[in-house]
Amino acid sequence: LDAMGPTIAIRLGAAYVPVRKVGKLPGECLKVSYEKEYGTDFFEIQVGSIKPGSKAIVIDDLIATGGSANAAGQLVKNSGGSV
Repeated sequence: LDAMGPTIAIRLGAAYVPVRKVGKLPGECLKVSYEKEYGTDFFEIQVGSIKPGSKAIVIDDLIATGGSANAAGQLVKNSGGSV
């Protein structure tokens, strides 16, 4: 999705904000856990990447349990945005 996400954002005239597994993004990050089929994992988003009051869409290229999409949405909400 690293290639698809920015392309969709450009076509929508929107910003692209990556949500990644722990340790993949530089700087200060917010973190949430989510349930996978066989355990728990964590996602992060960079602090300040979503301005409070912003609207966001979540595009998840791997929908198994829905946990990763839900976690990404929670990170948006924790940043002050809405999904």
